[in-house]
Amino acid sequence: MPDKGFKTITVSESVYKKIAAKAEQEKKSITALATHVLASYMEVDEKLSRYAPYIEAIGFEGNSAILRDHKTGDIIDVRLHDKELRCVYDDAKDCVHVAFCQALPQVRKVIRG
Repeated sequence: MPDKGFKTITVSESVYKKIAAKAEQEKKSITALATHVLASYMEVDEKLSRYAPYIEAIGFEGNSAILRDHKTGDIIDVRLHDKELRCVYDDAKDCVHVAFCQALPQVRKVIRG
């Protein structure tokens, strides 16, 4: 039975092994890493669904994130250059497409370098 304030989640053995390896690499407990990863994912998912429910990341290629904007029906290319994102569609650095990309963990990781 878990400690007060905690719940148990069952994951497949392959997922557990990946988490355990990453936790060892980062010198964290498995619980701390799993909690951090899940909380981060939920935060990103909440922000993305609230601010841009009509945008979907469909892929990454080279220095670009490829998005589908269901509102306009367009495929959007957001490019990274010198650690700065620019939307090719809007020719902007501060549009909703760039904001969407900034919330994606894959993009944040690349920007941080």
